Amino acid sequence: MKLALRSALAAVALVSVAGAANAIVISGVYNTGLGVGGVALPAGDGQTDANYVIVSTNNPALTVGAHALTYYNPAYLQDGPRSRIVNGTGDGAGFAGSVTTFETTFDLTGFDAANATISGQALFDNFGTISLNGNAFGGTITGFGSLAPFGTNSNFFVAGINKLDFTLNNQGGPEAFQVAGLTVTAARLPVGGVPEAATWAMMVAGFGLVGVSVRRRARTTVVA
Repeated sequence: MKLALRSALAAVALVSVAGAANAIVISGVYNTGLGVGGVALPAGDGQTDANYVIVSTNNPALTVGAHALTYYNPAYLQDGPRSRIVNGTGDGAGFAGSVTTFETTFDLTGFDAANATISGQALFDNFGTISLNGNAFGGTITGFGSLAPFGTNSNFFVAGINKLDFTLNNQGGPEAFQVAGLTVTAARLPVGGVPEAATWAMMVAGFGLVGVSVRRRARTTVVA
């Protein structure tokens, strides 16, 4: 009986495991320093990043609604082919004490937001924080000599458009940040919210084993 019950519980557990196994990489999620659709931009400073926009700043040289611009300083980690360092000016001009938030978005319409995940790496000159739909995660990232990993699988995701913010803090001199390896995963929701056939099969098998176990136990008699 115990073996049957364990098998039943395992079958039911497979329902939740199946959701994680079916997670796919969400399209439309881009690193910094890329053009529309994630295409590579021409070399040089001041190239327009199509995917990151300034949503707040106290820097008088910057404008809310403007796009990030590519900028490279020899002191920074070397740019990669699929990720480049950006800021709001496209040059080395900095504003001590400035706090600027850059935002990128991605769409989880048709996906299970409750079980989505996000991961990537980032650097900031001088330091920065990351938030998803207004919820901070990953702590404070300091330094521009290497990329620091970040990620979360919390309940910060929402159905539809999600807002991913990178807040750049400058303590003097040039300011810039970079996002690399940015990846969002989620499982597709079944049409109409009805579980797929394979999921139903696992559920039926699991509950069937539970029923068999219960009936066998009920028929068992104790002999003195």
